[in-house]
Amino acid sequence: MRKVDDLIIQYKKSYAKKYCNKKVEELTEKEFEQIKKIAEMGAYIDGVIPDGFGDYTIFDFNGYAINKKDNSRTSTIPKKVALRARNAISKYCWGIPWKEIAEKKKNDGELAAKEYLRNHSAMMRRYKNGNNIVIYGESKRPIGRTMLASIVMKEAFRLRNTHRTLGQSYDWVDFSKLFRAIEGNVLTNEKERSEELVDELIDYSTCSWLVVDNIQKKLRSEKQNTLYSDLLDSFFINRYESNQPIILVFKFDIRDKHFDFEKTYGTGLSKIIESDRTFKIPLSENLLNNNYYE
Repeated sequence: MRKVDDLIIQYKKSYAKKYCNKKVEELTEKEFEQIKKIAEMGAYIDGVIPDGFGDYTIFDFNGYAINKKDNSRTSTIPKKVALRARNAISKYCWGIPWKEIAEKKKNDGELAAKEYLRNHSAMMRRYKNGNNIVIYGESKRPIGRTMLASIVMKEAFRLRNTHRTLGQSYDWVDFSKLFRAIEGNVLTNEKERSEELVDELIDYSTCSWLVVDNIQKKLRSEKQNTLYSDLLDSFFINRYESNQPIILVFKFDIRDKHFDFEKTYGTGLSKIIESDRTFKIPLSENLLNNNYYE
């Protein structure tokens, strides 16, 4: 993650020039507050969310990939799967079904619908309740897993303006990098421990909102599974019991009954997935056979 404080300073200078044609120190108090808000939003998007995912909104997620060369559309997931995912994200972020948002857009336009959503955020409630999200789906091509996570994280950023949650912090980490940080802190002698890994793990453990991306299915020996799950349990159980929202992005279908999830990833991740506090968002169809379950 890039240093957000440095980005905020850059954005303040850029936006002061762009919107007010002034230097930051020349802004009025009212102008400064407005520039500060949009600078913080831009900095957190650039500093936390992966490149290429910062501009997406709920209106962009429709189950299609757009070819930027000719604007042609290619279906990535079935329509009913996309609709179900949109509905789950809508209920998590705004506490209302997608149908209501779609009607608002149809009747009043997208800009009015976005303003409506800004005034109906449910994110503070999700934060206080420790509501998590699990996004998953079996596919070798992009199907919108990271895209959905980015939409939710942006809504968490917006709380800084609507609820003045300036003390909240955010992080986004690939699962492999998270595991290296945990492993480096647990299995390494304290004197040999990397200061960078210590700081990283503290950030991942304590941040208000965390996305763990690119969790992949790996087949390991029983001994490896035991070590792996033991290392992961403490981290995920602590976040869960501390009511800290976490967004988990799996690159496989966690409903596969032939895959022993708890044995591979431990009880901590399983506890989050099975919790009533967790919103589950599948992006691949249930195969409706003995290998899968809802």
